[in-house]
Amino acid sequence: MHMVDGEHGHCHGHEHEHDHEHCHEHTHDHSHEGCGCGCGDHKPGSEQEALLSYMLDHNKHHAAELAEVAKKFRETGKEDVAVQIEKAIENFDKGNLYLSLALSLVQ
Repeated sequence: MHMVDGEHGHCHGHEHEHDHEHCHEHTHDHSHEGCGCGCGDHKPGSEQEALLSYMLDHNKHHAAELAEVAKKFRETGKEDVAVQIEKAIENFDKGNLYLSLALSLVQ
């Protein structure tokens, strides 16, 4: 089960908590320096840029976790399962490439 709890305040930082009940728990906290709300000298869209950057890093983390899962299945003789997980990782990597390109366009 994957639950995401988040509060996105208009001009405030926010956090995401991810509860992976099947194997472990971890929390990701981050705040956004700029929120695009016009308060102070923030550049427009900086909240979206920060969120995009966070999601890219987050996706990379999950791809690495999946690689470990594939490895464990391979070690137990479940090659077919490992291959399917690795195909999913390839799609994560492809998606991350597009997110990275999008991020480079706004930086």
